[in-house]
Amino acid sequence: MTRLLDSIFIFVKRFQLFFFWTFSSSLIAITIISRLLLNGDVFDFDYHLYQPDGAIYTYESLRWLGYDHTSAALQVIKWYEIHAEDESNLSIGFFDPSNNPGVWSLTKYRVLYSLLSVPFVYFFGIPGMLAIPIMSIITLFVVVTFVSVKQNNLLMGVVVITCLSLSPTIMRWHIANITDGLLASLFSLLLLFHFDKVRQKSTIVLTLLIVLTSATRFCAPYWYAFALFLFLKTSKKLAGLTFLISTISVLPTLLARPDPGSIVSGVEGGFLQKAIYLPVSAVRVLFVEVAQLAAMDRALLLILSVALIVALTRPRSAPSLLLFLFILAGWFIGALNGVLGVNFRYQLPIIPVACLSILNLIQTQTYRFPRNVVEVKIRKRNEKLRSGNHEKKEDN
Repeated sequence: MTRLLDSIFIFVKRFQLFFFWTFSSSLIAITIISRLLLNGDVFDFDYHLYQPDGAIYTYESLRWLGYDHTSAALQVIKWYEIHAEDESNLSIGFFDPSNNPGVWSLTKYRVLYSLLSVPFVYFFGIPGMLAIPIMSIITLFVVVTFVSVKQNNLLMGVVVITCLSLSPTIMRWHIANITDGLLASLFSLLLLFHFDKVRQKSTIVLTLLIVLTSATRFCAPYWYAFALFLFLKTSKKLAGLTFLISTISVLPTLLARPDPGSIVSGVEGGFLQKAIYLPVSAVRVLFVEVAQLAAMDRALLLILSVALIVALTRPRSAPSLLLFLFILAGWFIGALNGVLGVNFRYQLPIIPVACLSILNLIQTQTYRFPRNVVEVKIRKRNEKLRSGNHEKKEDN
């Protein structure tokens, strides 16, 4: 019986990484398939795969493929009539920037998602718009899995990945024809790199990520938060570079919509009135977002709460500081937008940082006790074999 247990422990020790990656891969597959098969209205919220904002990105992908304005618009309208929420109410005029300047000025420079989707739309039609979102959720899971392995924290990795797969919020925004999941997955790639010094690789990676995320949707506050993190913890030169590139990258978006109409929803007036109301908007957004998670997504609320609690226990650690700064950045974006009840949509880049905080600060010893037992027993067995061989030589 002892030999059997020893063999089992040795087998588990040798193949625990294989089991962990298999578990993670299986969970990713189950999560994606269930989302594709089961979608619709949840708590009277639109959880469909084809979102209202996605109509614009789908239209743009069709235009990239060479379709004229009318043809591209009609394709999107017909598709949404069947596969999207019943109240989409799209018309050809909606896709004309002159008729809908507010929406189009916000999405004018969000070209990355539509551009990346072009080859998939070419081969699969409008369903190809889901290819990049699916790759985005896979990227998030793979990054969290990789960080778990890197931290030698497989047990906690299983817990975190399971909670991610159970989150309807993550599935809602990641697997849909919109830009939010792509943005979060690009930010998750930050966790794979070390930015402790100014190196050629660091500058290239940061520049590329800043440009790509800025071409996905408005995210400058997150990059300013990361620049502050670099300034306080790692490299001041790299912090300055991050601040400069992110500022340059966000300028086209700001210049495309210079009026205050699209910011701080809930109050009328110019920039001064909006700025005065911003703290009120921040309080309202915080309350509604937390209340929504408590009612609709306790799995994600658990991840965020645990990450925040463990970060508060070690506030000077790098993962804690990064989490605090990203929370403030996401909160600011939510307050700046001012729309209530968006179900954590603008705060998705916080999630991979929260996972890093948990995996870094809650250390679990995967199979540590059995491994020690096995090592001791193997050592004793080897000593007996050596002593027995030595006695036989002496007899001879």
